[in-house]
Amino acid sequence: MKIAVCDDEQVFVDKTINFLNSLVADTDTCDIFPCSSGEELLDKHNSEQFDIIFLDIEMNGINGMDTAREIRKNDKKVIIAFLTNYQEFAAEGYEVNAYRYIVKNQPEYIYEKQFKSIFEEYSQNHKYFEIPSKGIVARIFLRDICFFEILNKKVTVHTITGKHEYFGKLSDAEKQLKNDLLFIKSHKSYLINIAQIESINKSDIVMKNNEKALLSRNYRKKVVDSYIAYMTER
Repeated sequence: MKIAVCDDEQVFVDKTINFLNSLVADTDTCDIFPCSSGEELLDKHNSEQFDIIFLDIEMNGINGMDTAREIRKNDKKVIIAFLTNYQEFAAEGYEVNAYRYIVKNQPEYIYEKQFKSIFEEYSQNHKYFEIPSKGIVARIFLRDICFFEILNKKVTVHTITGKHEYFGKLSDAEKQLKNDLLFIKSHKSYLINIAQIESINKSDIVMKNNEKALLSRNYRKKVVDSYIAYMTER
C-alpha cells in the first residue's frame, strides 16, 4: 500500500505520518510519501500511483481541490481524504469523489476512527469474488460488482463493465461473501452491493451501472437501513 501525505505545513505532514505509523500493523507493507505541494504530489503520483492520498485543501501554488481534479482525470480509484481547518468544502469534494474530510487539530479518537475507516475502504477495494470460467477460476473485484442475479440455476454477476455468468447457487455466493457487510439480499433472486446503489424505489433498486435489481417487501427495510448506515459512515 502506497500513501501520500501532502501539506505545505511540515508540522501537519509529520503529525499525519506519525499517526499513520501508529495504526499500521506491519509498516513493511506500507510506504508513506511526504509532499509539500500539489505540484510535487502530481509528479510523484505519476510514478508511484498511490492507493491513498491525504491532501491539504489550502496550499500555496496549486491548491488541494485543483490537485484532486488533476488526479481524477486519470485515476478514478485512488482514495482521497482532504485535510482542512474548516468544514465548508464538502460540496466541492463530491466533484472529485472525495467524501472524507479530516479536520486538523481534532481529538485523537476521531482521527483514529476516520483513518481506520479509510483503511477499511482500501481493504474493501482489493477484495475479489471467484467464479468458475471455462475450467479456470476468474476473479472479479468486489468494488466492481453491482449485483448477483439467479435465473434457472444460472448466476449472472452484473458489474460496472459487463456481465459474467456461471451455473451455481446464489446461496454459495452468499457464503463466499458472508463476512462482507456490503452485500445483502434485496430479493430471493438478487444479492446486491450497497456501495453500488444509485437510488432505491418501491419495488426495485437502480444501481450505478444503470441496471435495476428487484426489491421485495420482505427485504426492503434491511436494504434501506443498510444503505443509510453506509452513507452515514462515509
